[in-house]
Amino acid sequence: MQPKGNTQDKHLVSKLKEGDRFAFDALFFAYEPTLYAYAMKLTHHTEDAKEIVQEVFLKVWEKKQQLDPQYSFEGFLYTIAKNLVFNKAKRRVYDFAYKEYLSFSNHQVEYATENHLLYNELNELVNSACEQLPPVRREVFTMSRMDGLSNREIAEKLNTSTSNVKNHINKALRFLKEQIQIHETIPLIFLSFLHLLV
Repeated sequence: MQPKGNTQDKHLVSKLKEGDRFAFDALFFAYEPTLYAYAMKLTHHTEDAKEIVQEVFLKVWEKKQQLDPQYSFEGFLYTIAKNLVFNKAKRRVYDFAYKEYLSFSNHQVEYATENHLLYNELNELVNSACEQLPPVRREVFTMSRMDGLSNREIAEKLNTSTSNVKNHINKALRFLKEQIQIHETIPLIFLSFLHLLV
């Protein structure tokens, strides 16, 4: 049995309100094709459209006692379908955004961890290379980079000229960079920050 027109819809909806399963089946078979076409138009996806139809009629059954036979049953179905499609789309946007956030966060953690390991490796290499510098050059370099003294302050402490201090620092940096470049695991970009790591 299929509803034909408003009168038939009102009669079946009234019976559905009473829990009549036959009325529910009749409404389902009458509106399933057009509701599916409507869902396809909104989703452009076969499985999604089928799922929407099933969910719409599940809600119809759950809310059967709230139905009003005087209102358009077809309009009621389309309203539910539209809301379901909207909610599904919204959830997918949220899911996508959340997955992107997790991916970005994990990437950031991995990147930070990788950089931390590279920093430690670089620091060890620099310290090891510093030990190979001539004593005076190592002292000048340490006072400059570790103690943060200016060239003039170092020159005064060592009773030498600022140009001599600058020369020692430049030669020390050049030697350290040469030593670090031998290790291919250290990205070249880290070499530009060498003066900050020592």
